[in-house]
Amino acid sequence: MAFPVRQQWSQQVRGGDGRIAEAFGIDPVTARILLNRGICEEDQIRRFLYGTLEDLEDPGLLDQAAGAAHLLQSAILGKKKIRIIGDYDADGIFSTYILHHSLSRVGGIVSYDIPDRVADGFGISMRMIEKAYSDGIDLIITCDNGITQVNEVLRAKQLGMSVIITDHHEPNYTIGEDGEKEYHLPEADAVVDPKKPGCPYPNKDLCGAGVAWKLMYLLEMRLTGFGGILENRTGILPADQAQRTDPPSGRALRDCPVTMETLPFAAAATVTDIMKLTGENRILVKYGLKMLPGTDNTGMRALIRSCGLEGKRLTATHIGFVIGPCLNASGRLRTAHRAVDLLLEPDPSRALQEAEALVSLNEQRRQMTEDGKAAAFEIIENSSLLHDRILVLYLEGIHESVAGIIASKVKDTCCRPVIVFTDTSEPELLKGSGRSVEAYNMHDELSAVSDLFLKFGGHPMAAGVTIRRERLEELRARLNGNCTLTMENLARKVLLDAVLPFRYLSEDLIREIDQLEPYGPGNRPPVFGCSRVRLLRMDILGKNQNCVKLLVSDGSAVMTAVYFGDSTEFVSFLQETGGREQTFRLMNGNENSIRLSLAYRPVINEFRGVRSIQLQIAHFR
Repeated sequence: MAFPVRQQWSQQVRGGDGRIAEAFGIDPVTARILLNRGICEEDQIRRFLYGTLEDLEDPGLLDQAAGAAHLLQSAILGKKKIRIIGDYDADGIFSTYILHHSLSRVGGIVSYDIPDRVADGFGISMRMIEKAYSDGIDLIITCDNGITQVNEVLRAKQLGMSVIITDHHEPNYTIGEDGEKEYHLPEADAVVDPKKPGCPYPNKDLCGAGVAWKLMYLLEMRLTGFGGILENRTGILPADQAQRTDPPSGRALRDCPVTMETLPFAAAATVTDIMKLTGENRILVKYGLKMLPGTDNTGMRALIRSCGLEGKRLTATHIGFVIGPCLNASGRLRTAHRAVDLLLEPDPSRALQEAEALVSLNEQRRQMTEDGKAAAFEIIENSSLLHDRILVLYLEGIHESVAGIIASKVKDTCCRPVIVFTDTSEPELLKGSGRSVEAYNMHDELSAVSDLFLKFGGHPMAAGVTIRRERLEELRARLNGNCTLTMENLARKVLLDAVLPFRYLSEDLIREIDQLEPYGPGNRPPVFGCSRVRLLRMDILGKNQNCVKLLVSDGSAVMTAVYFGDSTEFVSFLQETGGREQTFRLMNGNENSIRLSLAYRPVINEFRGVRSIQLQIAHFR
């Protein structure tokens, strides 16, 4: 891919690491990492290093959550029919499961529905509203959607149904004559969304499942009073026998067993929806992932096994790149009902069969993505798009369900905001899925040209739109005309936490740094740098020749380093910078003049019982 992307290396240097290291008994390097993440105050550091479930935010701070819990309680007491309407991605799937499991466990009469990606698009559709009415539903509760469905909610209310919105997306707005944002919220009975204007909830980065989980926590506290879950010999007492006074704020989460059962799923959704892993989210994910391997959920256990992860310590990487895509594949290529049904399946043999089918479906999705990515790069390289700062692509014949993944991969390669458009069942319409970079608020920028769209929703880093085919070039021109991104904004940022000589590395330091997991947005993996590193030997390994193994020295120590990436590209870089002869000498283990700057992550590698420190190369120049 010949897209012009330059690297911008910089070292973050903030004072105070010595003071923090002494106060918390940690290495100054670890203290530097915390400072580089903006974790500077002692209270922040304590919560980051030692935060527990008791440090989670009070769910009662979510605006209208108390009212939503009261409506749900009344529906449960009155034996009303409750319909959950979720979404077709992993966050929506986990959200739907959390609501279904929690409401069922406290006596609710619950069913669920999820929009079809092609037939309905994102969020509640009129078809789903009419279906709920014909099914005799009394109360609709959404999860991971609904904040932009003004007309659909109005129709549900006209039909006499109560509606609770739980969402985490940005509400739609227009710019008034005074230049201020005028928000358009659905007139539901309760709208629970931390991004809703005026909501005092401090964590604006909850995922959809996180919002749903918080509401269920509040409901369980309300239904069970002060003394823990009320049980008899057959399980939880009917809701009308439970105490119904509002519990005091801050009641221990561990006193709410149903909420604890679904904590791992809120954690997994936080990872799959690429939310910031700071503050409350970090605590959710840290504890939830520890609990996930031991879950009693038959479907999740089957999926973990089918993905080859049984018996392993699950990390955010496993959730984001293995388990999450399998759930997403159901909503992309078939129906997300299959994924929800898997999580609700009590029979182990049926669960394993369905889990294996989802893994197979994900392999099919992966190939479709690779084909689409190749088509996107071919278009970019052979058109004027090469010079655009906002890439607007139309890919003919690409399944619309993989457009977002293709956009994400193109964005990662090109360091540009990307919107990938695909065909729909209506020839005159195109659907687009966008992915952005940190410096570009995609929701705000698309709102500025919202007159072009028939349908639009999203948040700063991602969006979905529907547009008339003939207006695609106008969209491209207006987005690029409005764009204020500089070349510095579009450079690939390589942020070094420290320039660290190899001799400073130790297993104790690496284990201490590992305590900073889980890594993700807002808490990136630590990266260290070293310049003018000598390359002593190089081998190309792996079935697909996708691993470069090096013996390197910075003058203070000799280390083994590995680069997992395009080995052909790596060798070509060496030949361009050091010359073919010197590269040939390196590959034969001979003295050579090649020197590189490396950005690396140190890990403890164990092979056949032998432990050693290894460098994983993240970037090179």
